[in-house]
Amino acid sequence: MRHFDDFIVGERHDIPARYEMSESEIVSFATKWDPQPFHINKDAAAKSIYGTLTACGTHIQAVVLFLAARLPEETNVLGALGYDEVRFHKAAKLHDTLRLVIECIETKPSASKPDRGVVKNRHILMNQDDEVIFTQTTTLLIKRKS
Repeated sequence: MRHFDDFIVGERHDIPARYEMSESEIVSFATKWDPQPFHINKDAAAKSIYGTLTACGTHIQAVVLFLAARLPEETNVLGALGYDEVRFHKAAKLHDTLRLVIECIETKPSASKPDRGVVKNRHILMNQDDEVIFTQTTTLLIKRKS
């Protein structure tokens, strides 16, 4: 179990798990949450600026959380405090295989509660060609070691 004290600014984790964007999942997710034609209709997507089905932004963020949960060691997270600097750099397209890199960019022990601290991580989601698809800064409240 990783605690606040285990995080080092500058550390980088390339999550070994990968995530393939399938047609059924792109369409299913977007039908419920963001039914744009380029997310739910293969013919409309083919005529769009993307040329194929693409995952909606909320789906991409869900994939980031899914991959982050596959870190080899569980983190003692008390809660998420926020997502900042959310950027969609490229579309996540049908059959893309996505991977996540997590970089620790800041650590700050709590001044009022010594049992916890705040960690800021940069999440970088890339496709199979190492093109950056999505980035965000995640701020987490993490338990300290006893």
